Amino acid sequence: MKESARLIIPVWGERYADKVISMTLPAVLAPGNLPELCRTFAVELVIVTESRLFDLFRRAPSFAAVERICAARLVPLDDVLTDFASDYGVTLTHALFRGFADLGARMTESYLLFLNADFIVCDGALGHLGKLMREGNRVIHAPSFRVVAEDVWPQLQALIDTASCTLRLEPRRMVKLALANKHPTVKARTVNQRLSHQSWMDQFYWYVDEDTLIGYQAPVALVAIKPERVVPNPVVVWDFGFIPEAAPAAPRHFIGDSDQFFMIEPQSRDTGREMIRIGWTSYAKIARDLSVWLTKEQRESGKQLLKFHAADLPADINEVSEQARAYLAEVDRRLSPTPASHVDHPLLGRWFRETTARQRDGVAAGSRRQAAAKPLLDALQTIYRRTFGSPPRVGRFHPLWADMSPIARAVTAWGAAGKPNILWISSSVSLLQRRLGGAHVDLAKALGADFGEAIERKAPFDACICELTLLDLLKIDRLYTNLRPLVKNGGHILVYVAKRGKVFEGAHLVLQEVAFPSVDVSQIHFWGDAVTWFLAMAYLRASRQFQSTPVVRALIIGMTLLLLAPVVRLANARAARRDSTIFRSTWTSLTMEFTVRRTQSLVRNNRSELSATTL
Repeated sequence: MKESARLIIPVWGERYADKVISMTLPAVLAPGNLPELCRTFAVELVIVTESRLFDLFRRAPSFAAVERICAARLVPLDDVLTDFASDYGVTLTHALFRGFADLGARMTESYLLFLNADFIVCDGALGHLGKLMREGNRVIHAPSFRVVAEDVWPQLQALIDTASCTLRLEPRRMVKLALANKHPTVKARTVNQRLSHQSWMDQFYWYVDEDTLIGYQAPVALVAIKPERVVPNPVVVWDFGFIPEAAPAAPRHFIGDSDQFFMIEPQSRDTGREMIRIGWTSYAKIARDLSVWLTKEQRESGKQLLKFHAADLPADINEVSEQARAYLAEVDRRLSPTPASHVDHPLLGRWFRETTARQRDGVAAGSRRQAAAKPLLDALQTIYRRTFGSPPRVGRFHPLWADMSPIARAVTAWGAAGKPNILWISSSVSLLQRRLGGAHVDLAKALGADFGEAIERKAPFDACICELTLLDLLKIDRLYTNLRPLVKNGGHILVYVAKRGKVFEGAHLVLQEVAFPSVDVSQIHFWGDAVTWFLAMAYLRASRQFQSTPVVRALIIGMTLLLLAPVVRLANARAARRDSTIFRSTWTSLTMEFTVRRTQSLVRNNRSELSATTL
């Protein structure tokens, strides 16, 4: 009889649910992962999420693919959500426990495997975990590695086999991708590249060569455990307290070689930017910080050498390893003699207890409030839609009008002219595409001219919208060459770029390097200015508050819209009067509009080719 194993993935919020559906599960479905693990274990997948997202998962092809391999369940976590983003660690801890607490006494008979929503595992990672589990290892750790999401995500999407919903990326290939797209917080913790450092140093890396990095992490992620005793409730946040409670006597196995297990953690380029400092830091500063944070188990994790390599290990790796050990020895001898206690942790204990109590006390009241508040929420949303519109179709009193109305106007005009067949290109499914409609192709596939049969059958299109980042514009000439044959003669290609970050940054330097297409009739428009940017940021900050309390969130959004409305109307009117074809450095979004003009012979040839393809 197969031993049981449960894979637990906690996730809340639509953005992270989309990540799990589109990337985390396809990676889990690679042949060397879940299918391999199921050969020797009775595996169950448990996704702990908001009940309102259940249907989203049930409709997802990747979730259906999992159900064809093993049992899969959705477990609600609504009662552990709070209104404070800072409570993330406590929410994650309770969500993970929710994934196995129902086992009760059987907890000690099952292996529990854990993945965060944004952990993407290489092919073979879960298969190797199964091997270690069969060998009797009760506690298994493996590192994650941060990468820049904006750069890595499109490359991963291009590698997904949509027919089988699998992302199959061998360990060394994934390491190669990771080392080429290291997150700024990884660079800031690379000891032999002392250009910058992170104010909080809990990871240390050393550059060996282009294909090799070594390092230490405190803690190293817990990826599998078979508890020695039943632990129904956590005592502190996850990374600080589960192992000593669940398996106090079991030896810990650390996977230190990326050939055996590797997983990346795509994070926005700006994540952690506030902690990065120019120049290096001192042994004393690092030791002071770690002394008040690290528990006994975390100190042990921080002494495990981790090797990330996209090729065979180089001959001089031992030399760099010695440098690393010597550096950490200097930090270690400055640490306080007594580690922090995981029970009533000096910095986290009180916060954990108070947040847990707030969650518990709010459950009953929250469910009553939710039922009573639904009519009010529906009324508020109706009023807002009628007064301000709903993104992207918003009126001039809305802070997002300057950036969203150009796209909405274009789609409306095409529809009125009998041109409803629209192709949409972006690196991810966007709000604009969801609301405005149209067939969708991933940017990476469009750059490779890999549109698929379904898209080719719908061609020629009346129009194509390309939602790009500023850096994506550097590829516009190749993208345009691939898209143009799919658009009718007289049809439209519209490129849309919303600037990220501050409006005063030197985006013009990127624009100067763009090789613009040299065919068809075209024009560029620059929308928005510093004032509309400030107003939009104020609105977006308000819209992100109290996401687990919809009525409070709706009231805050409504108050913000009403308070800003007079200034917004004046700012939008001022922006509308300006000649949008004239460049200004404070633009917040731009559109490039192309009208396809082919010679008549090319039009006839194009029609013949499309007819032949259809036949």
